[in-house]
Amino acid sequence: MSSAENELRGDSAPRNPSSLQTLSRRELRRRIWHMIPGLLVLPLNVVPHADPLSSTLQLIILAAALISAGLIYIRFRQIRRHEQDNGTAAVAGYAGSVLLTVLLLPDRLEVGLGVLAILAFGDGSATTAGKLFGGPTLPWNPQKTLAGLLGFILAGGTATTLMYWGETHNPEAIEPPLTLALASLLTFPAVFLSALVESLNSRINDNIRVGMVAAVSLASLSMLR
Repeated sequence: MSSAENELRGDSAPRNPSSLQTLSRRELRRRIWHMIPGLLVLPLNVVPHADPLSSTLQLIILAAALISAGLIYIRFRQIRRHEQDNGTAAVAGYAGSVLLTVLLLPDRLEVGLGVLAILAFGDGSATTAGKLFGGPTLPWNPQKTLAGLLGFILAGGTATTLMYWGETHNPEAIEPPLTLALASLLTFPAVFLSALVESLNSRINDNIRVGMVAAVSLASLSMLR
């Protein structure tokens, strides 16, 4: 496959794995849109709110998520990779996994925020690191790089730990706040599993795969608290 075809495909492995690469404008816009939802919820880490979530706040979160998903879907043609479809699976997998986790676990908002952090900053960093740094590809998927996998784990793990930990410090939280160390222990395994799932060669959209694994693993780990 030629370098031009690789660029159009948006593969995670860069054209020249021995040197630092740059992101195309299209790919840069994709990364920004991928991370914006994670930045929008940061106020929840500092603004006191009811625990479990009140019906009003659940409706606000639902409305904000649907509006954000709608805007991203409308603009998807400008940022999609050339081999992708219209973006229905990508947007639905992203928004759906986060919303379902928040609405099904209103007494554990930290889990929903953790899922969002994994998708926004973990999955959002994998392609960035893979394209920028290149390096060796993964044995199970030559279209993905070790740099991309590590980028997912490091960026996703840091962001998920901080958002999870921050939510436990909500003044109205029912349970006592966690230390950063304990929050890390409850989130990094989920980030690691999500990173492995993202790196697989699969026909299922990675937002769906990562979102499902992140939700189930974080919810399970939260029971150890």
